[in-house]
Amino acid sequence: NKAKLAALAVILVDHVGVLAEQSPPVAKPVLDELARHVGELAAVDPEQFGEHCRQLVVGMQRRVQAGVRQQTCQLRAADAALARLFVGVFSASDRFHAVVTPLLLAIGQFLGQHVFASLRDVALGLALAATVHEAQRLARRLQPEALSFVGAVLAAAVCDADDAGDWAETGCVFPLSRRQREATGFLRIGISEKCAEAQAVPWAWLVGGGRATAPAKYGVLRASLALVQRFADCYAPLPAFVELFAPLARLLDKVGARLPQFKLQQAPDAVRAQLDGLRARLGEQLAEARAARRPLKLQHHRPMALVTVAPKFESSYNLETHYDPDRDRNELTKLRRQVAKERRGAVRELRRDAQFLAGERLREQRAKDSAYASKMKKAWSVLESDQSEMKKLDRQRIKERKAKV
Repeated sequence: NKAKLAALAVILVDHVGVLAEQSPPVAKPVLDELARHVGELAAVDPEQFGEHCRQLVVGMQRRVQAGVRQQTCQLRAADAALARLFVGVFSASDRFHAVVTPLLLAIGQFLGQHVFASLRDVALGLALAATVHEAQRLARRLQPEALSFVGAVLAAAVCDADDAGDWAETGCVFPLSRRQREATGFLRIGISEKCAEAQAVPWAWLVGGGRATAPAKYGVLRASLALVQRFADCYAPLPAFVELFAPLARLLDKVGARLPQFKLQQAPDAVRAQLDGLRARLGEQLAEARAARRPLKLQHHRPMALVTVAPKFESSYNLETHYDPDRDRNELTKLRRQVAKERRGAVRELRRDAQFLAGERLREQRAKDSAYASKMKKAWSVLESDQSEMKKLDRQRIKERKAKV
């Protein structure tokens, strides 16, 4: 039964990947319910389950490398679904984990090196960035590739792809190449684009992609703003919070300033309210982080003098004499040496007694052996004399018998 349950857990993991690729996509509650069952079955045989998941992560990392070399997106919606599943099943807060650690490395490589040239790529990046936040929610370890990707998506909405100086002011953690900037040009919100309501980022974009319409662009913008807020709440206790999110705060100010410049007063009210709320919230967090910082201070206590011990020399030094100034410790050392000396004397006496006893036992044994040898010698002499007499009588008897004949 245990082997069957372990095999069922592996099958359910593969089934989650298959369901994530279906079009139309399976409802999210169904995947969550399957993830709950997978988490329960994973405890039956953790070694087999973990090895299977690790092999899936290795395949994902190979597809990421191949996509970076060929400048195409080879990751699938199943990879995003499985990444979310692994983060929920395994202990993502561990510093080193056989499945989660290589998974986060592969996600970081994808977010940092991939060229996002379509709406499907951006949706996949947003899903993986959300997975990174879920993985680091408890450990609060910084993964800068996710912040850099979110900053790049925000900058793509308002910055000119051909103007490198405009992008340099966005405050992305990692600078983008010209190809990466030009590839995200489809996300820029044009002057003539009007939108009444932003479209939510659906899972169908990860499967079949979508058209870069105004509602879709505003939907990507809303998702990026939500990720910035989640990452800000996650990394707020870090000492480097100011250095991490001050550039993003300036980028949000640029987004807020350029939307009216494009005459997008028709921009969705939800996007405008979310942007204003995020700017206010991030400003408060930065102010609190700056106020919590304290400059380095010198020590307040009285300077302590260094202990200097002047060496003392004895002209008539004797090994038998104890020069310890502590009388009790001196007496204790003397008693310890006396005990050691008496112990050595006792061991020496016991060794001598043992040698004497062994010599006496050897002497007694030799006396016994000598007495036994003399006794046996006498017995053999008696037997030999009897044997010779018997032979003599036999020879005489034979002579008498021959004489009668």
